[in-house]
Amino acid sequence: MDLFNNEIKSLASELFKVFCPYFNKQIVTSQNSFDIIDSELGEMASACTTLEAALALFCAEFVFEGSPNYQLISKCLVKKALKRQHSDGALGQPFYIIRGKEQTKDIAEIGAAADALYYLYHYAKADEAKDILIGTAKFLLQMQHPSVAGVYYKRLDAKEHDVLNGDAYAGAALMRTYQVTNDIIYHDLAADVAKHLIARFGVHSNNWWPYAEYFDGSISVGNSLGYQATIVAFGHDILSGLKDSILATEFSQVLEQGMLKVLECIEKDLPLKEVEPVWWAVSWNRCPEVLLALIKERRLEKARHYALLQLREIVNEVLDQGVEYFQPPEKKEADPNKTPVTTTFRKVATLAGILSYAIMDILEEDSKKNCNV
Repeated sequence: MDLFNNEIKSLASELFKVFCPYFNKQIVTSQNSFDIIDSELGEMASACTTLEAALALFCAEFVFEGSPNYQLISKCLVKKALKRQHSDGALGQPFYIIRGKEQTKDIAEIGAAADALYYLYHYAKADEAKDILIGTAKFLLQMQHPSVAGVYYKRLDAKEHDVLNGDAYAGAALMRTYQVTNDIIYHDLAADVAKHLIARFGVHSNNWWPYAEYFDGSISVGNSLGYQATIVAFGHDILSGLKDSILATEFSQVLEQGMLKVLECIEKDLPLKEVEPVWWAVSWNRCPEVLLALIKERRLEKARHYALLQLREIVNEVLDQGVEYFQPPEKKEADPNKTPVTTTFRKVATLAGILSYAIMDILEEDSKKNCNV
């Protein structure tokens, strides 16, 4: 395992040599503080991507001996993200909306940033990260299904079905909120998500969660390799704080079975259309959430193998292409009156954040092992 962990960190260090100079160019200095801009978006970066960039910069200093100024910049970026947080606690999504209109409120933004907030609070001493998490938990309480425990509406305009990866994102954020506040209510809500994910696993097809179900139990959108990996990756955040050892063991086993199904599809090299029911999905080797799931399930030999395979491939392509690797393809059908569907900054921040989560998870596990020696 040490060899695997060291190779992950070594490969990641090559990518951070690309991430950090890119982020440096996007940083804006004003009034003795720092902020970060998404130039293709034409405004300051979203709260979620700001937090992902903040953790990546902190990670660069903390793990890879980057600029000694990065922790200060990271803490400033957390303060800016707090200012960008909506009054109801949502982290707005500014992509593909009519300029000037309200940002989309999707709990994926909260779940995707939860690890960044947890690590920035505990390790970078960014106190505002706790405030953001508490705010997001307040928003998630508004997004709860009124009668089905562990279910959260992914978006307010999508109440007709249960998006399972959205539940995992909500559970991850709630558990991270518990871990910075010690308020048991957040733990119990996250535990309800674990129970719900256990209950829905394999109901329609062996060892799969569908992307979404209607509330009568029928399938709304079918099985997705990338989103199954997302549940596994962020399910580990829920698992990390579960107090009930019986529930933790059962949930760990379900997450492992979910990962084994992902690995089975990867090994079969199935066509994209056979493993992804949604048009925006990408192949597994270009999906950051798959990488995070593989690293979180690193006790599995095959997960270690494909994590290294995927990361080596990404490193080689990024070193060859530079930041151009992350430039999104032009969408001719996109509405010119709307903001971009995605941006280079968002794609860089997503991978930088995912890698930072993986590295901090490895370091935290190593620290716990050393404490138990």
